Amino acid sequence: MYGMDEFFESVKELNEEELFYKEYYRIKKESPEKLGEYLEMLDREMMQEKGLWLPEIRQTSASYFTEYFVEDIRKNVEISIHNRYTPLFLHKHAFFEMVYVYSGQCENTIDGNKIVMNKGDICIIAPDVSHTMGVFDDDSIVFNIIIRRTTFREIFEGIFIDDTALSLFFNRILYSNTTNSHILFVSEDYESLHSIIKFLICEGSKKEKYYKPAMENLLRTVFCLMLRRQECMVVSSSLITEDPEILHILRYIQDNYKTVNLNDLSVKFKYSPDYMGKLIKKNTGTTFIKILRDIKFKKACNMLLNTNLNVIDICYEVGYESVEYFTRSFKKLCGMTTTEYRKQASNLKNIPPSQRSIELNTIT
Repeated sequence: MYGMDEFFESVKELNEEELFYKEYYRIKKESPEKLGEYLEMLDREMMQEKGLWLPEIRQTSASYFTEYFVEDIRKNVEISIHNRYTPLFLHKHAFFEMVYVYSGQCENTIDGNKIVMNKGDICIIAPDVSHTMGVFDDDSIVFNIIIRRTTFREIFEGIFIDDTALSLFFNRILYSNTTNSHILFVSEDYESLHSIIKFLICEGSKKEKYYKPAMENLLRTVFCLMLRRQECMVVSSSLITEDPEILHILRYIQDNYKTVNLNDLSVKFKYSPDYMGKLIKKNTGTTFIKILRDIKFKKACNMLLNTNLNVIDICYEVGYESVEYFTRSFKKLCGMTTTEYRKQASNLKNIPPSQRSIELNTIT
């Protein structure tokens, strides 16, 4: 981590673009009557050459950023500092954006809802979500971590390979077309997380040998550390603000998949079975029975691929009492017998973990 302190010390000083925007911000705020004169004196060619934008000179800026915004098509993660004093402009992008407040604060307005982010806060904004971001003081330093959609899916879902319930939940939030899709993570005192994020930012800025795979692995670690403290997450969606217990319910299903049933789950969380079933369907788009079934069969798939347990032991291990029912259901769900599935292990092990499990067919 040599040079990390020096790097973060260097970004405290305003760069050329920030100085330009700060002067505009100062005049507009303190002497609005002089703004017209100031704008007349600006060098338009210089502004165009440096990509500087002011709403009074150019009424619109780029409102949609594709993945070509990341200049190197071989790069899956890009780091940039958000220029202080940049005028607010509404935009969307085709990639995921992770906003990290290194110091001070910033204002994020996502689909009209203002979020004040403070030091240590993280906000993950899904693709195609309208938002603005403002940083308007010298002491606030905010980084944008840009993640290709495919990369985010591979990293995030790879973490959930044995966690079907939470995978369903986050997929619904992050990949749905609902507005206001973002996750805010508030935990200033989580030192291990902030150390990894700072390391990630330095890797992306210094661009030393092997920095690209290093960044992807560091990002994976960031997600894992965030998931350890799910209580610090604020998932902004109408689905979640109405049902704050859904994460705890899904976690309980995941942890108790061998024995849990809808009645026991309802008693645990003090709901009626009918209400519990509707609550799960509303927040995940699927039923309790299908969630439980998919957890069990994905566990079984992993055991077939990665252990020498026989089918009878696997059947009991995932919570089924009837081997006949288990093998029949497995073939219907996976399109092959347990023996055929296991034979593919040598080939499947050459595929990234997040892509190993064969798609489960839908049972109507």
